Amino acid sequence: MNGSKVFSEACPPPKIVSDPQKDPVTPYRAVPLSTRQIFGTVVSLALFSFVYLAYAQHHALLFYVMTGLVGIYIVFVYVSGIFAVLYMVIVDYDLSKTASIDAGEQQESSI
Repeated sequence: MNGSKVFSEACPPPKIVSDPQKDPVTPYRAVPLSTRQIFGTVVSLALFSFVYLAYAQHHALLFYVMTGLVGIYIVFVYVSGIFAVLYMVIVDYDLSKTASIDAGEQQESSI
């Protein structure tokens, strides 16, 4: 087999689209959350920060409780990350499914 022939069959050249009406561009979201969920998260963090800065500096119990919540959240994020890595190491993936993907589909999904 010729190496260049195998490469040319496996990786077809990208499509060149001159008319955006025929093939519109689909925007991708940075996170799989709706705008309402993102707004709610930002507002919640802003309120938490305001209470932490304005009131927790004068009340020791509120300071300890809110600092504990931040600590628990950080531990939760780290532990879930460790479990995610362990899951990916332990679970055996079926490589036949990933090998059957067309090179063009794989190229489009990575954009």
